[in-house]
Amino acid sequence: MMYCISVSHKMAPVSVRERFAFREEEKKEFIELLAGREAITGIVILCTCNRSEIYVSGSKQAVSELQKELADYKNVRLEEVLKYLNIYRGESAIGHLFKVTCGFDSMVLGEDEILGQVKEAYQMSKDMKTVDYEMNVLFQRAVTCAKRIKTDTNLSKTPLSIATLVANEVFHFKHGGDCKKVMVIGMSGKMGTTITKNLVSKGGIEVTGTVRRHNDYLTVNIEHERVKVVEYKDRYQYMDDMDIVISATLGPHYTVTYEDLCGALTSKKKRLFIDVAVPVDMDASIEKIDGVTLCDIDYFDTLTKNNTEIKLRELDLASAIMEEDLDSAIKEMVFHPYIHRMDELKAAFSGKRLESLLFRVRDQLNSEELKVILKTLDGLESWIKEG
Repeated sequence: MMYCISVSHKMAPVSVRERFAFREEEKKEFIELLAGREAITGIVILCTCNRSEIYVSGSKQAVSELQKELADYKNVRLEEVLKYLNIYRGESAIGHLFKVTCGFDSMVLGEDEILGQVKEAYQMSKDMKTVDYEMNVLFQRAVTCAKRIKTDTNLSKTPLSIATLVANEVFHFKHGGDCKKVMVIGMSGKMGTTITKNLVSKGGIEVTGTVRRHNDYLTVNIEHERVKVVEYKDRYQYMDDMDIVISATLGPHYTVTYEDLCGALTSKKKRLFIDVAVPVDMDASIEKIDGVTLCDIDYFDTLTKNNTEIKLRELDLASAIMEEDLDSAIKEMVFHPYIHRMDELKAAFSGKRLESLLFRVRDQLNSEELKVILKTLDGLESWIKEG
């Protein structure tokens, strides 16, 4: 049977999630530690920024041994953190694995980054030879199901976050050159950093980011060969060269005004200005300048609402796909032990009259279960006759 202990954003604050996070070397060390336990036959450790989950398979004692070893390894009293743990067993653990892998349990519904993280976690354990038959089947099927949902639905193709929507506007903006030049005002903030990372994930984009002062601490997360950092006070000196200007600050004052922008722009070309700040960063009058298009936060809020409706429609289709694949995986787990018992079962049923077996089945089942068995017998009879 498979079990899972989960510490995730749903129940645990960041301080607790940090205590249970595993670095790569710690994952290997803990897997090796658990692999020596007789009750445990398979181990996979999944860690992301929002969750730490340990999947084990084995006997009934597997989950209790896992809890003890986890508390000892992380040097915490288990009683202190039990309220933050979700513990899944059997079919519940299988269902949880599928939901996680398919992005149903993520903070952003349907995000597919988790798929790669699950694959990496499974591959590490596979390379360490710490996955048994059950885990091999279940992780492979969960990954295949997630790929199917990604291909057959638009769940992961419908962005909801403002940062992703902004990046998409940049990607789709038509301009005359080979390389798009983008300024991100307030690049060192949370929104600016996320937007910048999204932008440089694709080629053909150069980013000039403004910060209030040169400070390694502010820019450490956005170092990139296609990212240049300039002083905020010098921003207008670079705007004439930009195709797109994005502002995402928390300041109370305009970062772009009509008068200053008119003085900065000497070349006439098509430009896109994106303001995702609340309150707004850009003077709405700049849209009067030839070639300038302005998109503000209301524009992206509307996109988010429309995409939410699309995502919810796609969720029904994705859920149906997951339920189908999940049921198939559970059936394989239920049926697998009987493959090895075929000779034993044939010997046990040898010489038994069919009617005696059927009456025995009738007396052991409730009406709904009996209907399923009888319907299955009808199907087998037709199959035999046709064969």
